Amino acid sequence: MQKYDSIPNIIFDFGGVLLNIDPQKAVNSFKQIGLHDVDLIKREYSESGLFDNLEKGFVSPEEFRSQIRKYISNGVSDAQIDNAWNAMLLDLPFERLELLNRLKKDHRLFLLSNTNIIHWEAYMDMIKQVHGVCLSDFFVKDYYSHNMGLRKPNPQIYSEVLEAEGLKAGETLFIDDMLANVEAARSVGMLAHHLKIEEGETVLDLFSN
Repeated sequence: MQKYDSIPNIIFDFGGVLLNIDPQKAVNSFKQIGLHDVDLIKREYSESGLFDNLEKGFVSPEEFRSQIRKYISNGVSDAQIDNAWNAMLLDLPFERLELLNRLKKDHRLFLLSNTNIIHWEAYMDMIKQVHGVCLSDFFVKDYYSHNMGLRKPNPQIYSEVLEAEGLKAGETLFIDDMLANVEAARSVGMLAHHLKIEEGETVLDLFSN
């Protein structure tokens, strides 16, 4: 397997690459609070759907919860909706934070994540509680879709990060577990690695010990 230690700039995806996630757990949790239409959830997660707009910051958490309630017959609280939505967020193994801490000594590290304010608040709090650190401290800057009004795999999101940070695409590695996102990064000239988590590959495998 290729090692990427010599590349000066590294942009990490978050969910699936650093944070372990399981979207099916959110689907199951939504079912438990009364949202049984799984196809609806998948449709809403597609481009221009409710989840997509939440991750672009076009929909507020309040609007998101209001829309979710339209598909649930029984009354549910904000906390129940947030807990169902956050159920996909699992753990952030400490050894991945150790990797970031080591890499940032010799590389410029960035984060580029499709996320939303509900998830962001949940995992930032979890990381602080479990590891006693702030995720942002590991990166020159962390970029989130809900602050940018853009989501991967839109090529514009990569170009904006490269331009904002003065990065040369050919000297910048992007790591993501979604092939479409990797291909989009390559389309703007970046080096990119598709992390095959379904085959057991982890971000630790990409760098020398």
